[in-house]
Amino acid sequence: MVRLFTHSIVAALFLSAEASVGAQSVAGGSDGMSQGRGPQVMVTARGEVTMTPDRARVQLGVETRAKTASMAAQGNARKQAAVLAAIRGLGVGASQITTVGYSVSPVQRYDDKLNQTVVDGYEVQNIVSVETDRVEEVGSIIDAALGAGSNRVVGVEFLLRNPGVAEDRALEEAVQRARRQADVAAKAAGGRVSGLIELRVNPESRPEGNFMVAMARMAPAEGAPTPVNAGTLTVSATVATKWKVEMP
Repeated sequence: MVRLFTHSIVAALFLSAEASVGAQSVAGGSDGMSQGRGPQVMVTARGEVTMTPDRARVQLGVETRAKTASMAAQGNARKQAAVLAAIRGLGVGASQITTVGYSVSPVQRYDDKLNQTVVDGYEVQNIVSVETDRVEEVGSIIDAALGAGSNRVVGVEFLLRNPGVAEDRALEEAVQRARRQADVAAKAAGGRVSGLIELRVNPESRPEGNFMVAMARMAPAEGAPTPVNAGTLTVSATVATKWKVEMP
């Protein structure tokens, strides 16, 4: 017995005897192909497209602590204003900067003398998201923010401006690969593919390799820019197909 395994394609050939097909009746006048009659080959295939990211999203912000919530908020506002000014100084528009998180929370500690938890001040966090199509300037954005007072970089995410193009290409490749495998399987069984019976599409729209680089409470080395490498993204789609097979 010989078993054939492929990395991304699984094909199964199902043949039914012509005599048994002819003995079956179909209610409602449906044709045999729509009812799954006759020889068939079913193939599942995956298509992949590798793209270079052309958009980046950086999340960074300011954390401040003070004895009162008001003092912490005021100090945070001053530092965040300086951070935003530094980022805009690189040519980043105001519409590309969005506040994605703001919180005020007590800083608590356990007091052994009082035998209880006490509030030892307040912490304010203000996180913004910066989007840019100039992927090569991500490191400069981080450095500008840190230099102006930011003390938290949540992460960097690399994206595609138009992911639909890559998704379409991946889907096309998946269907073509499924047809090739169906042809091979049918030929090996002594027949040929004569038509498509069923096609199911399962797109995997989120690109693989799309990552977040965590950099919390960091500062760049003196005179050294923060290195950021965008790498590549892989967009994939999977199809499940069923093909009609004609036998001699």
